[in-house]
Amino acid sequence: MRADHTESQIRSYISTADAVFDLPLRKRVEYSYPEKMKTILIFRKPGLDEIEEIRKLNKPDACRIYCLPGLIEPEDFPDYQLMPMPGELIREADRELLSGILEFGDRLAGESSVGELLNLEGLPLWHYQRFRIYFRLQPVFRIRKVVKYFSREDGGVLVYCSFPPAKFQDCISPGTVISSRNEGVKQKKNYKALINYAIFFILRVLIGFIRPVGSKKRNHLIVDRAFRQNCKHLITLEPKLDNYILSPLFDLSGDDFMILSEVEPPKTSGGSNFRLQMEYFNGQGRGGKTLYGEYILFRGLLSARLYGRRKRLIALMGEALKRIELLGKSGEEKLIYESFLELSRTNAFFITKHLAYCRYFKTHRFATVSSIDENSPATRCILDAARAYGSRIVGIQHGNIGDAQPAYIYTNTDRKNSIMADLTLVWGSYWKHVLVTRGNFSPEAVVVTGQMRTDLIPKLLAKSAEFRAKFTAKPNLAVFASQPMPDKALRWQAAYDVFSAFRDLEDTELVVKLHPAERDSVDYYGEIARKAGLNRVRILYDVDLYELLAACDLLITCYSTVGGEAVYFGKPLIILDHHGDDLLGYHAEGVAWQAKDAGQLKVISEGVLQQNLVPDPEKYREFISRYAYAIDGAATQRTLSAIRAAGDGVSH
Repeated sequence: MRADHTESQIRSYISTADAVFDLPLRKRVEYSYPEKMKTILIFRKPGLDEIEEIRKLNKPDACRIYCLPGLIEPEDFPDYQLMPMPGELIREADRELLSGILEFGDRLAGESSVGELLNLEGLPLWHYQRFRIYFRLQPVFRIRKVVKYFSREDGGVLVYCSFPPAKFQDCISPGTVISSRNEGVKQKKNYKALINYAIFFILRVLIGFIRPVGSKKRNHLIVDRAFRQNCKHLITLEPKLDNYILSPLFDLSGDDFMILSEVEPPKTSGGSNFRLQMEYFNGQGRGGKTLYGEYILFRGLLSARLYGRRKRLIALMGEALKRIELLGKSGEEKLIYESFLELSRTNAFFITKHLAYCRYFKTHRFATVSSIDENSPATRCILDAARAYGSRIVGIQHGNIGDAQPAYIYTNTDRKNSIMADLTLVWGSYWKHVLVTRGNFSPEAVVVTGQMRTDLIPKLLAKSAEFRAKFTAKPNLAVFASQPMPDKALRWQAAYDVFSAFRDLEDTELVVKLHPAERDSVDYYGEIARKAGLNRVRILYDVDLYELLAACDLLITCYSTVGGEAVYFGKPLIILDHHGDDLLGYHAEGVAWQAKDAGQLKVISEGVLQQNLVPDPEKYREFISRYAYAIDGAATQRTLSAIRAAGDGVSH
């Protein structure tokens, strides 16, 4: 924001809407409560019978209710004081969980660490599952932390959650009652999506046999596993469905590059959809250098030798687990270890897939293999197979990197064992600093290249009026970039607050741009909009994000990288930040206003749209320099040069 907009002036805009949310913990416990007041902690939506029970057994002046956003309505508990879960405890629980996972991986079981024992001949299964364990246990650790805190006080604690009491027995005191109820609905088998995927898989395998793709003179391989989204060709600006992050790289890569295309299977249960698209089969004009991963997997499954190696690796994993089982474990470590065991079925799949790709890379060798999302297990099992046969692994930044993300935080032991990619290409100097100082990456292994898709920005801004006409005829256009947050309650509350804030802004068109992983969430957001009383909202998935950014007057998000891209376009940015975390630092950097609820969001949005609040150009320039290097149209060429340089000296 401009320098003349001081913090006190900003507060004056939102003073009428200020709500008590996430006050510092020391202030939260200064209320004049009677001694032995009961504390009620709500971590799931209570049933009507439970709401009635709470009201019947607890007088308003004899209890305090803490809840996650969106789980209860104020009218459910008239005269009761409702407060959000203490944000400090939530953040501390997340830090302790990540620290516990890292430390457990480094614990010695004999002469080797847990992570080393679960590294099966170049297949580091422990690191495949760390990210999934983190998000699997995050709600459990949050509950444990909050329960521990309030269990120390007199009056008793009543906890409503979805997890069995056994997960909390070691952290509660007498007087604490866990009311567990599984709020989930049994999901039906996703037969339609599974049938579509089976057809897709067979067709891709047949194409692999009919149209073989040779690797001769192809020194570099790019792994493409992302959802297809509407984007534009870097040269022609023609629309296409492609990998949104890597599309510019595909457009400019030469004959020394080859593309490995693989599509994520649908979930076996639930409402996820899988649509058959022509882009899955025509190679998008790159058929001559695009190899289908489904073909490689199928060929591997035909090999009897693969099953022998798979059996041996599973036996090695079993032996490693026996040694780990003998370790004395704290309550938290038991939960971490049990989560790994619960993922054993996926371990077997990753072993199988890794061996299928080993079979391919044994006879088709590349100097480098590059990918976004290089730390996800479905991608890593490909990259580790290539590394086993001499390829250098290049990770390409695809989203913001924080110091609390298990995918990018490693220990000294991990670094010694070369668990990370050989080279990681990042957008700006800030991201390199995070990886080196917090993630334990070697400075020489991190290279700043810029953000490739920003190469389109100068061309698109010149056509902003044309794009705007596609989305609205109203005076103002605001965009909400949604996210599939792991915290379901917070995801719901964020959408509800946005819709509530824009309910009465008649001159503003609100567009919800769904995240790539929210393809099937149109009805979800539509229902929230109806509950918020907003009847005019456009919820879009298959639309070019950059067209929206070029056209809009304001972008709203929680902690999405799209916020940074709004700054690259020079657009005003508001972060809806219920806990006041400022996870990506947009507010601290001076490039975003921060709203903690619907009231604040409405007032700030009106100020921006009426141009009473204006971004600070100098802050924007500094931000771009740190986080994106430059918006100069040359990031893709820098990326190509870095990949080619990484392959120099590697036998091919």
